[in-house]
Amino acid sequence: MYFVTLKNKTISKYTICNRMVILLAMLCGLLTTTCQPIVQENIQLPTSLPPTDPTLLQLQTFDELWKTVEPNYIFVEETNFDWQVTYNQFREKIVAGITNEEFNSLIDDLIKLFPRNTLIYRDRMERIHSDLQSTLSYEGIGAYISVIDDPIPHIVILSIIPSSPAEKAGLFAHDSIYAIDDNPISSEEGLEVVNRIRGTANSKVKLLVKSPGSNERIVQVTREKVIGIDMVRYTYLPLTRTGLIRIPMNGNYTILEDTLIAIEDLKNQHNIKNLIIDIRIAHSNINWPLNQMLGLFSNGNMGTIYNRQESYDLIVDTQDISQIEDIPLIILIGRDTKGYSEIFADALQKKGRAKLIGEITHGQMHNFDHFILPNGGEIFFSSSSYRDLYGNDIGISSVIPDIAINARWDEISDKDNFKHDTVVTRAELEFNQ
Repeated sequence: MYFVTLKNKTISKYTICNRMVILLAMLCGLLTTTCQPIVQENIQLPTSLPPTDPTLLQLQTFDELWKTVEPNYIFVEETNFDWQVTYNQFREKIVAGITNEEFNSLIDDLIKLFPRNTLIYRDRMERIHSDLQSTLSYEGIGAYISVIDDPIPHIVILSIIPSSPAEKAGLFAHDSIYAIDDNPISSEEGLEVVNRIRGTANSKVKLLVKSPGSNERIVQVTREKVIGIDMVRYTYLPLTRTGLIRIPMNGNYTILEDTLIAIEDLKNQHNIKNLIIDIRIAHSNINWPLNQMLGLFSNGNMGTIYNRQESYDLIVDTQDISQIEDIPLIILIGRDTKGYSEIFADALQKKGRAKLIGEITHGQMHNFDHFILPNGGEIFFSSSSYRDLYGNDIGISSVIPDIAINARWDEISDKDNFKHDTVVTRAELEFNQ
């Protein structure tokens, strides 16, 4: 079995870095929007030079953070604290006099009071480090990854960039990396694990790798300069006359065009009777063509987008260019399905148009506003979200599959026509019923 690939042509311009425990990043170490919540770009107004007194600067930073987040944070009803009391308590600690390191720790303590991944802070040095690396052109091995701790800390390869050093060295999606240059992955590393894999072009890195169902092996990769663009992949499953389309991690405007090309090719070459859309690793941002993708399969009211000030119905017009509006449809979801792809899956499920199979998502589809703080740091906070046709906010409840299958990405394989992928196998079984 092999995937046909379609190279994307447009690069997303939105880039942020967060401090989530689970890292999703380019294996080169660049943090991109494909692994982040959706970000709404704001215009930054000029600010005066910061004061030299550390307490005054800390107070200005804290007050600016609070007055921006408090009236605009979308999940205020999900917080379990009194906003005014909390503001006073934290401000008193700053007035008492603390170091800059203690101030950063104080902000971290504040963030812990909010629902997970809805308020994100990075200090000045973290922001500068991220901004310097905000590019899809880099020197590394060319793969997208996730870092997990269960059962032991390791890296999971989500996707390999075609013609990259990783592909040339024989690495595949679903592979796990347990050690880098003979040093094991540790749970304490966090984002730093990426720095051990990236490096200058022509340098080498030794990886301890294990593919699902196989023994560990040593893989040596020679790093190169890589353009980090993932792409739509698709294939044909002959037993059920099913087309399978995998949406890439860093989806953008070309997702619709590339999906249509894949559908047309599957129809013309194989006369498919069923369709699987695999978004288990799809992270999407505001460039993702949500309305048009929904319009391929359904139309009408698909839910509500809302913020603290207003809301509007998500109305979709049919885009049945490929005449697939009635084709039996299954969408595969998982813990790495994030962003507008979560809305895509949930809306079609609630509309009765698609059946969802896989794992519960993390509900990371809410829009983020962000701004630069007086101390040079940066704050990101959830400012808008989505309610489905049943009134559920999937930013809180997540997307729930119709058929739940706990199959981690490092436990399955694309090989042998997906017979080692229990989620795809279950989807084909549904088509046979």
